[in-house]
Amino acid sequence: MLETTTLQRNHLYEFRGQQLRYSHRSNCGVNAPFIFNDSKGKRKELSQTQVQLEVFELVEFCEN
Repeated sequence: MLETTTLQRNHLYEFRGQQLRYSHRSNCGVNAPFIFNDSKGKRKELSQTQVQLEVFELVEFCEN
């Protein structure tokens, strides 16, 4: 289970088979306070429960 406090801005995560980049935590979003963006720039708002149960961090590899 992923803790919401470990989310890092601009890191890549997976949600239901879709890769999303964490943007920020919304101050006004009560039901869906976590904001992610997909590869097309579409915004996806997720609840704390969804983040804890269905979001997995993806490790990005880079070549030296």
